[in-house]
Amino acid sequence: MSPTLQQLRTQWSTPCPTLTAVREHYFSHIRTDRRFRELIQKGQIKLKLRKLHNSTKAQHVIYLHDLADYLDGQAQEVSQPK
Repeated sequence: MSPTLQQLRTQWSTPCPTLTAVREHYFSHIRTDRRFRELIQKGQIKLKLRKLHNSTKAQHVIYLHDLADYLDGQAQEVSQPK
């Protein structure tokens, strides 16, 4: 388990926070869930959206291991010289 995932597990009380919670905490510059979802679906933000059950009204969630992978990838991009 990566240190990032360990940190996220202590920070969040759930293994799959909602799209809104992740957006508000890590992407506060994106004002709406709709725009955040759009950026993810276009591949501009490399996260995986999931639903806990097959319902059109089910909220999108992001699993902590996917968020940890994304954050680790962003840290590597920043640390590598261009």
